[in-house]
Amino acid sequence: MMQRGAGPSILLVSNGYGEAAICGYLARAIAERSPHAVLEHLRLVGQTPDGAWPPGVGPQREMPSGGLVTYGNARNLLRDVRSGLVSLSLRQYGFLRTQRARDAIVAVGDVYCLAVCLAFARRPTAFVATAKSEYVAGHSRFEALIARRAAVTFARDEPTAVALERRGVRAQWVGNAMMDGLAPPQPGSLPVRDDAVRFAVLPGSRRDAAANAGAAIRRLRKIARVLAERGESVQAFVSIAESASERDVAHAIEREGVELSSRSGDADVSLGTAPEPNLEVMLVRGRFAELLAASQTVLGQAGTANEQAAGLGLPIIAASDPGVPPERVGWYRRRQQRLLGNALLVLPDDDEAFVSGVVQVLDDAERRNRMAAAGKQRMGEPGAAAKIADIVVTLAECGRL
Repeated sequence: MMQRGAGPSILLVSNGYGEAAICGYLARAIAERSPHAVLEHLRLVGQTPDGAWPPGVGPQREMPSGGLVTYGNARNLLRDVRSGLVSLSLRQYGFLRTQRARDAIVAVGDVYCLAVCLAFARRPTAFVATAKSEYVAGHSRFEALIARRAAVTFARDEPTAVALERRGVRAQWVGNAMMDGLAPPQPGSLPVRDDAVRFAVLPGSRRDAAANAGAAIRRLRKIARVLAERGESVQAFVSIAESASERDVAHAIEREGVELSSRSGDADVSLGTAPEPNLEVMLVRGRFAELLAASQTVLGQAGTANEQAAGLGLPIIAASDPGVPPERVGWYRRRQQRLLGNALLVLPDDDEAFVSGVVQVLDDAERRNRMAAAGKQRMGEPGAAAKIADIVVTLAECGRL
């Protein structure tokens, strides 16, 4: 139920896991500017964890696809429909109809997220457009027509903002809010070995996180054997997202021969012992910025997390989507590859080819530097959340911009 307070009442609506995280960044920035604002979060995709802030409201439920039903992915859509997507969506529409007393809505995601907010909540709406980019495929004429009804649209990059403006959308680019969730880490917060080749393993936040983590560790064991011949050691920091099951990820890693036997003295870090004496594995819950700061290269099957890591200048290496031929990468990785440009290398989902490709990157410092520069250029600097928050608070307090 919507709370009442002295400040404006703002509902954030997301339709993706990364988008849900962005809602958290925006909510914190809004609260700094308007401490008495009432902030709540409706997730059209996924479910808000207990105790999360801003609090979750409205009908929410996990779906098999994890929200990956765009770009003609009929199989994922069918799985979700069989799991109750239609009834869930209808209940979410009904909830939005009850939100017409809000001072403002912030829709974070794709044009579908914006459209349902406009159609059912009918309140001044700011659109944080995370899903489309001119680097991949720009917004269609129909999507631009919907976006024109938003009070303001924040594009994910400058070329997209320019393209939307040409179509009459009140669009601007103030930076990428994805980069605002990475607070500077405390020095020495994770046990880093300066003489080791250090990898961040980003298995993602969806149901395939455990399988992705297991595959990464299996491949890292082979990489460690190659590097052992050179006298080099490896550290792997495995990120466990808030929505992923730590138990499932741990079991998947143990099935690949790594024994998770001890805590590091830190409640958020578990240590693992691999059969390869030159390989150390750590599972890290949360503390994402610290994990990235400790790493040199990313093995990433994530969405937003891969993009955030690229924005910090880390080379990203991903495996192609499972089940696709070796000469192809699959629609999801192809989309991310276009978003990140040379910052992301997609290798075949085959252990030998993947290991060989990773070692080639490790051996090419010039290539790693190019990947780092490309990631920073594509993702932009942090600070967007504060700029978006300023505009959203004005919209909520004045009803217009």
